[in-house]
Amino acid sequence: MTDVDAIRRLLVNAVRLQRDDIANTCRIRIYELSGTDYEDPIERRLWQAVTAYEETLLEKHGRKQLASYTRRKIAVKGPLQTLTDWALDPKVTPGFEALVAANAAKFTGEYIVVEHAESFPAEAVQAAKSKLEAYGVEVTMP
Repeated sequence: MTDVDAIRRLLVNAVRLQRDDIANTCRIRIYELSGTDYEDPIERRLWQAVTAYEETLLEKHGRKQLASYTRRKIAVKGPLQTLTDWALDPKVTPGFEALVAANAAKFTGEYIVVEHAESFPAEAVQAAKSKLEAYGVEVTMP
């Protein structure tokens, strides 16, 4: 299914019927579809992560709320530096915590850094792994 509006309707019904399995599948599909405009796999995954965070904000606040600071940082520093900065920051972002809590850790910046370790400095990869492990996230490679 590639129609995000249809997926959102299905998500609303799944939540109403307390079908968490279907609701989570809908959420993941929305996240996945958001990156299709990007050829670069890291950039695609980054925008999927941004969408995932914005979707958690939508569910939390009941209205669309852009991750403006995140979008601005990506525009200024670029995808690789943004992900590196997130990984090296000793604190976790609100987006990281929200996505881990929503069982969507694979859409965190830290997960992307570990997933594409060959594109990032070793210290960033290690820091990202440490954060994920501290939150009980197991990183599995495709």
